[in-house]
Amino acid sequence: MVSEDTWQEMERWIKQETRKFERISLIGTGGNINSIFKQSGLPPRKPLSYIYLNSYYENIIDSTYEERVVKLDMNPDRADVIIHATRIYLSAMKWSRARKIYVPKIGLSDGIVKGLYQEEKEKESKFKSKVR
Repeated sequence: MVSEDTWQEMERWIKQETRKFERISLIGTGGNINSIFKQSGLPPRKPLSYIYLNSYYENIIDSTYEERVVKLDMNPDRADVIIHATRIYLSAMKWSRARKIYVPKIGLSDGIVKGLYQEEKEKESKFKSKVR
C-alpha cells in the first residue's frame, strides 16, 4: 500500500542520515521485531543479524497467513503484517549498511520515560551536592 515514491524517499533519507557513520547498528522496538527476536531463540542483548533477518524473511515470504498463525504461533494481527515489517527492517539495514539490529526488552515509550527519570535523578543529585 506504500507508493514507490515513499520507498525511494525513505531510502534517500536513511542513506543521507547514515552516510557519515562507518559502523551502524539499529535498535528495533515494537511487537513485530519482538516477535522475530523471540522466534530467533537468541539470548537477551544479542542482536539479530542481517543474515538471520534475511533468512527469516525468505522463510515466511511464501507462507500463507494460516501457516504463520499455526506453524509460527503468531497472533492473527501479527501474522497479517510480519512480512511487511520484516521488509522494512531489511530495507533500513541495507540502506544504512547496518549488519545488526538490537531488540531491547523495553519499549520505546518506556525507554523515553526511563531516560527522563534518570535525567531528573541526576539533576536532583547534582543539586543536593551543591547545597551541601
